[in-house]
Amino acid sequence: MKEEKFFDRENYLGVLEKRVLGLKDGYRQNIAILGDELIGKTSLIFKFMNRFYDNRIILVYLDVRPESLTSFAYRFIAVLLYNFLKNSGMPLKEELDFLIRKSSGYIPETVERIKYILKGLEKRQRNHIFSDLLSLCEIIHRETGKSCVLIFDEFHNLEHSGVKNIYAEWSKILLVQKNTMHLITSSARHRAQAVLSKNLSLLFGNFEVLNIEPFDVKTSEEYLREFFKDINLSAALRNFLVHFTGG
Repeated sequence: MKEEKFFDRENYLGVLEKRVLGLKDGYRQNIAILGDELIGKTSLIFKFMNRFYDNRIILVYLDVRPESLTSFAYRFIAVLLYNFLKNSGMPLKEELDFLIRKSSGYIPETVERIKYILKGLEKRQRNHIFSDLLSLCEIIHRETGKSCVLIFDEFHNLEHSGVKNIYAEWSKILLVQKNTMHLITSSARHRAQAVLSKNLSLLFGNFEVLNIEPFDVKTSEEYLREFFKDINLSAALRNFLVHFTGG
């Protein structure tokens, strides 16, 4: 993963690290990161993933696109298996058949469930496929003791997958999954807040909301100095850019 320059946001990183580490101790707290487009939600996630390592935690990042359930399922399974195998020391390829074959010796029950899901997709039997995908993490935990953190970037795009009542199905999974943490982001702030308050508001498995705010003036100026270090920006121009962009 490409290392990007990173500014501020240490308070958000601290919350993420605390919640993910809590998962190992049996404390599961799901998180929703909300903020305007391009404010830095994905950069925050990538910084956390670059910094965090624990061989008992599998980080599963997916940028959720407006796509079919089949396309989402294939990407989900590939990313899950790749990140499960990542610390095995073996050379890996981003090919689903390869990943399934290499994983079968370590997590046979999970692989059998994956084959069942893929067979259902081939036959266009898509009922409960979304739930089956999310349940793979609990099967991995049962087989290995490892917990998963599912990271869905721009989660609201799941609405385009064709799954009827997707949030009702998701909420049922959230109630029963004790060893899987869900970390979601959204630039559609109002839509996401409505989903979280109406569809995913649960007694157990509810989401802690982190609202990402713009940089303050000092951080904005540091950002401009770093990214325009080869250009002599006047103080007046820096001030204009800071106020024009709102941080």
